[in-house]
Amino acid sequence: MIYVSSSCVRQRYIAEAVEALAKNGVCNIELSGGTEYYEDLIRDLRSLKQTYGLNYACHAYFPPPKVPFVVNLASCNDYIYKRSLEHYVQCIDMLKSMDIKILSIHAGFLVEIGTEDIGGRLNRRIIYDEGEAYDRFFSAYERIRHLCIQNGIRLFLENNVLSADNYTEFGGHNYMMMTDYESIMRMKETLDFDLLLDLGHLHVSANTLKLNYGEECRKLQSHVRWIHISENNGLSDEHKPLTEESEIFRMFLELYHPRLNVTLETNGDVGEIVAGIEMVKKHTLYLTEEQR
Repeated sequence: MIYVSSSCVRQRYIAEAVEALAKNGVCNIELSGGTEYYEDLIRDLRSLKQTYGLNYACHAYFPPPKVPFVVNLASCNDYIYKRSLEHYVQCIDMLKSMDIKILSIHAGFLVEIGTEDIGGRLNRRIIYDEGEAYDRFFSAYERIRHLCIQNGIRLFLENNVLSADNYTEFGGHNYMMMTDYESIMRMKETLDFDLLLDLGHLHVSANTLKLNYGEECRKLQSHVRWIHISENNGLSDEHKPLTEESEIFRMFLELYHPRLNVTLETNGDVGEIVAGIEMVKKHTLYLTEEQR
């Protein structure tokens, strides 16, 4: 199944983004970050679901908190850690009330990140103790997983991105959890999780760490349960529209199988997003027929 992230459409409120996609025939929508909180959010999403026959999944920073902050389940700042856990407890309550069965979350960060830092160079110098951060993440993940099991929700864990700028800024230290095969397997040693592999994230991280992108993808192939896809220059997570000749798209086709869901996270106008859906459909249909 092909989903489109609501963050692909730049709108102030989630209902505006969802409706823009729905009016253009997009029925599978992954609710994600990038919009503001408002009181009637859930009511509007229910109404749009009924009107357009939509199918929702939920990702990371949704629903938007009343007071914005960066969710980090590995935070050693007690205030951020508590708020991050509360975010997902409230999120799961929302999913239950809307009969949404899919939630994906991000791996943690070993450095404190403010809302002004997202998507750019991290200038903060608050670095957590690695052992404590991992222990906190393990504990938080298990609590969220238990709540998901109780409510019939399938949980996925996404790899982080390590940009060249941030790697340089922190003196060649990687303060992001799950950026490459080795660090994803480190997490697997303790947690049993379904991997959401963001191919754009891995493309940047592999380039930053001077790893072979194709080899990293192939080593992870047997672990992948969901894919996020968008294009970038290998230096930062740009979320550009898909191109058939790109390395990222070629690896997507190599990893793809018919039981694997994929979410497009490509920014742009709705026409570009719909073109991306059609491109994925065309190639995956061919692969599905080949595998029969």
